[in-house]
Amino acid sequence: MQVFTRILAVAGLLGVVIVVPTGRVHGTGVRGAQEADTARETIVYSSIQPSNWDLYLFESPGSEPRRLTKDPGLDYNGVISPDGRWVVFTSERSGNPDLYVLDLEGDAGPRPLVESPAMEDAAAISPDGRRLLFVSTRDGNADIFATAFRPWDPSAAGRAVNLTRHAAGDYNPAFSPDGTRILFSSSRDATVATSTGAGPPATYLASELYVMRADGSGVRRLTHHENWDGAPAWTPDGRQVVFYSQRDGDPRIYRAGIDGMDSIDGSWPEPISAPGEPALSPVPTPDGRLAFTARRDDRWTIVTTRPDGSDPRVESDTARDYWAPAYDAGSGRLLAHGPGPADPASRFESDTPGAFRIHEPLEVAMPGRRVSLIGIRGYLPAIDPTSGEIATSEAFARLVASGADGTRKRVVFDLAGADRYRGPDSVWGPSWSKDGRWLAFAVGPPFARGNVDVDIWKIDADGGEAVNLTADSEANDAFPDFSPDGRRIVFRSMRDGNAEIHVMNADGTDVRRLTHHEATDTMPAFSSAGDRVAFTSLRDGNFELYTIALDEDGRPGAPERLTRSLGHDMHPRFSPDDEWVLFTSQRGEFSDELPLLRVVFQPQPYGELHAIRLSDRTVVRLTHNKWEDGPTAWVRGVPGLD
Repeated sequence: MQVFTRILAVAGLLGVVIVVPTGRVHGTGVRGAQEADTARETIVYSSIQPSNWDLYLFESPGSEPRRLTKDPGLDYNGVISPDGRWVVFTSERSGNPDLYVLDLEGDAGPRPLVESPAMEDAAAISPDGRRLLFVSTRDGNADIFATAFRPWDPSAAGRAVNLTRHAAGDYNPAFSPDGTRILFSSSRDATVATSTGAGPPATYLASELYVMRADGSGVRRLTHHENWDGAPAWTPDGRQVVFYSQRDGDPRIYRAGIDGMDSIDGSWPEPISAPGEPALSPVPTPDGRLAFTARRDDRWTIVTTRPDGSDPRVESDTARDYWAPAYDAGSGRLLAHGPGPADPASRFESDTPGAFRIHEPLEVAMPGRRVSLIGIRGYLPAIDPTSGEIATSEAFARLVASGADGTRKRVVFDLAGADRYRGPDSVWGPSWSKDGRWLAFAVGPPFARGNVDVDIWKIDADGGEAVNLTADSEANDAFPDFSPDGRRIVFRSMRDGNAEIHVMNADGTDVRRLTHHEATDTMPAFSSAGDRVAFTSLRDGNFELYTIALDEDGRPGAPERLTRSLGHDMHPRFSPDDEWVLFTSQRGEFSDELPLLRVVFQPQPYGELHAIRLSDRTVVRLTHNKWEDGPTAWVRGVPGLD
């Protein structure tokens, strides 16, 4: 194991700029100012995230809950103010996570409370109801912020103060009962090796528990364990803390005493929840019990026990999963979030099935251009510049094409004949020729390790004339990308023993190797002018972006390193004018504790979109959330919305 030097000491250290949303696209209109001389462009990206979470309020244990939110986006992590009137929660209805507030005594719907281009999440309200804590990535990575809690005055959130200001991830704050101290989790002392696989090891950037004064001073570490400790809460007397820990494998609820010096009092943390039953997010209940989310009978359920773990009792119904319990101190009402209603007609298959489009197009302002971000549930999208159709892999089983909103979906190529499938007949990684006529794609096990047989196929975009371009190769050939003139395809191949970048004619002839290195070179993309290829490589210890210039005869020059980050940089794509390269990056680390995300899927640590300007290496961050935002496509205009 090696010490993992922090990816982002401060945002400015690596020249990272956070872009500012200027409005959302609705149909053919745009809310927000438009500069007449600024180009309009669209980035479509894959996003692996849950589908339609809502908030639910239980008036009494086991009763039928009332659904408080009805937006098709994600609403989660709600808390109730000490006076029982307000619910503050995280919502992604605008395209990125912000804090919203709902008046339980009024008839108006939720409204924004804390908004920014970054992520705002994990709200906590002080016992006197005067202060609000939350986690935000606005300074480059997840930090804990504090502001006045004035639900009738959202402008107060603009004066929030960063309490932790640390290069590591700081998560899930909780006020002490007297309001003088704050519990939180953090990865600031994590000692791990850099992740080089498709997913991180279980202890990657694992968090520990910490306590600090309410002004952010006097930070002290409470727990010392190589695996995850997180989601801490105080007992009502302020003398103990409860939290989940993975020190025994699956997450389990623990309790530990805390002395007057803000240290664990010497007693080993005591397990509370049942062994062999994953449990998360503990909180004390108003009647002196302990509530948490537990995995029972293949469902996440709200369970309470006595403080010592005895007398377990189910508090939620069995209609759906529920997570993150919170209580109204006065009435004892229980708040949690869980899946909302689904529209079967709009279902798109994936690891987390749901509507094709994750959110309404979100417009951001980059230097010299305005870009609409469209997150979709399909994998590795490609855009037809002539029609705006999006081609993508549905659940890695088949190749489909649809409008930008998911309508008019048609199956282009399907060998597996199944809704969910990963194997030798998987179809994935499409590239659309610039004239809109052809689609190239991979057929074989997705992201397979080693030199298994994966082939590059080409098909007429209408679904006819499918041909295997690499049938003579038994190697792992994948990630095809058409040249702008449609005459060549660049791709990754392991035919020479390790992953290298190759190019061939669009009919599969004249295969030539562009890179020569013992490390992995993969995920190539042609520039919009066709004179360069960008790719990602492990040649310098972790995945970084490189470019190769091509001469008039297509001969490659020496690779030039484009990014320098301690985290992975992956999946490059050139902007339409070749001034920028879009990519996914690990440099922002996690935005939440990994076990809390694992209830949905196993996220990768390099899941946010960034772009780097080739002229001066300026980097901008485009997405802020806790999910995996993956491979992209970038075109002029707003396909299907102009």
